[in-house]
Amino acid sequence: MDGYLTLDDPLAAYDTITAEVGALAGTVPPQRMDDPTPCADWTVRRLLRHLAFLHDRYATLAEGAPPPEDEPDYADPVAAFGEHAARARAAFHRPGYLTEVAPTPIGPQPGAVTVQHVVNELTTHGWDLARALGASTDLSPELARRVLASWRSFLDGMPRDGGPFGAERPAPAGATEADRLAAYLGRDAG
Repeated sequence: MDGYLTLDDPLAAYDTITAEVGALAGTVPPQRMDDPTPCADWTVRRLLRHLAFLHDRYATLAEGAPPPEDEPDYADPVAAFGEHAARARAAFHRPGYLTEVAPTPIGPQPGAVTVQHVVNELTTHGWDLARALGASTDLSPELARRVLASWRSFLDGMPRDGGPFGAERPAPAGATEADRLAAYLGRDAG
């Protein structure tokens, strides 16, 4: 995990991106839930379900319990996002959590790695949600820059011809930091 931790203050970064993505999620009208997103085969509803599950899974891990294996079909994914984000925030902000080593889907890791991963996912999928809604993709520029550095440390040298990340694409002229992140992860940021 060398180089993966790029956040000086993971908890502040978590709070920032959760608030930003939560505010964006709160703007989704019911008639847009079935709109496509930049994530292949994912609708806005499916993306919001993933974000709610991300919080649910990592909140549960941080609370010391076995995480849910399967992603629930949340009836209201926006409400589920808020509910599980509040749980995750409380668990992540517990004294000592960032240095405590605990089980994760990739093996035992300090809490700081877990928070970084959640921030990376929220920033990436926050861009996906903004793009799907036609909203600004200029998500927390400094945070997006650090998340890109984190993803680079993890993915550089790995084959990306399938799965959640495509081959890197060029970022367009005038791209935001979040656009550069999306392009690196194989999204069309043009």
